[in-house]
Amino acid sequence: MADAANERRPSRKRRVTKLYEADDYVAVDKPCDMCIDKQRNREGDDPNLQDLVRAAVAPALRGEVRHCHQLDYATSGVMLYATSKQAAAAAQKCFQGRTARKAYLALVWGAPPWATSACELAVIQDPDDAFRMKLGDLEIVWPLLAPGAAKEARHERRKRRKHSGPASTTVEVVARGTYLGRPVAKLLLRPKTGRRHQLRLHCVALGLPIVGDATYGPEDDDAPRMMLHARTLMLPVGERGLEVSAPDPFRVGLLAGLWLDGDDTPPAPAPAATAHGAEPWWPRAAAWWGALRDLVGSRRSAG
Repeated sequence: MADAANERRPSRKRRVTKLYEADDYVAVDKPCDMCIDKQRNREGDDPNLQDLVRAAVAPALRGEVRHCHQLDYATSGVMLYATSKQAAAAAQKCFQGRTARKAYLALVWGAPPWATSACELAVIQDPDDAFRMKLGDLEIVWPLLAPGAAKEARHERRKRRKHSGPASTTVEVVARGTYLGRPVAKLLLRPKTGRRHQLRLHCVALGLPIVGDATYGPEDDDAPRMMLHARTLMLPVGERGLEVSAPDPFRVGLLAGLWLDGDDTPPAPAPAATAHGAEPWWPRAAAWWGALRDLVGSRRSAG
């Protein structure tokens, strides 16, 4: 399945949709199948998101554009860039300190018997494949090296271990239905940690592989893209904070072949202004997360 990901044609979009622009930040709706910056090991003239963002901002800012976090090549949705070193450092501090709040939407194969769930399995670097991650015990897969181990071995261990560690994701079913005639569920995923491929592996661990996941999904999956979307990002930066949402791409009538029996996807928070006069985001964020808690609570009571 890993080869299938490379067989998909990269996005050829030459323009990007801005979602937010203020306080030295630009957030855009990342297309699926696009790198967030130029990859040294990729050949050809396929567009990358950072170049598209640079083309969309004022000429004086183009040299300062840098990404604040990571999104997989196949994932779509909210992607944040900074237009100054100070803004980038402030955002990265939020991600490292886990004060950023993120919510993703995923369309997964299967019919979960529950309304809410969670996965707490650690995510570690696969020792046999530099691209893949896996679930397991970090100390077993990447144990301490014997005294006197070669410098190259110590370096490799440090490099692999830095992407590995505890991981936590909460999961809520917001809709059930079919896609291309097979049962699917639409999930709201809220990661508490940000390990590479965490959401993809946690969905697999729950028996619900993400539709179109060419690395960890089933062999007979011929979906046109991976159905994972960064829906919302909230960061406590600046005086007012930053809150951005991207439109939901997994909707009936928008995604061909999809049928859902109702859809309880929480509405996106009101769009933030793109000027320094924006209203504080904390009240809207509290209301949005409060509505989400009420929805989960009502489902538990009904169940």
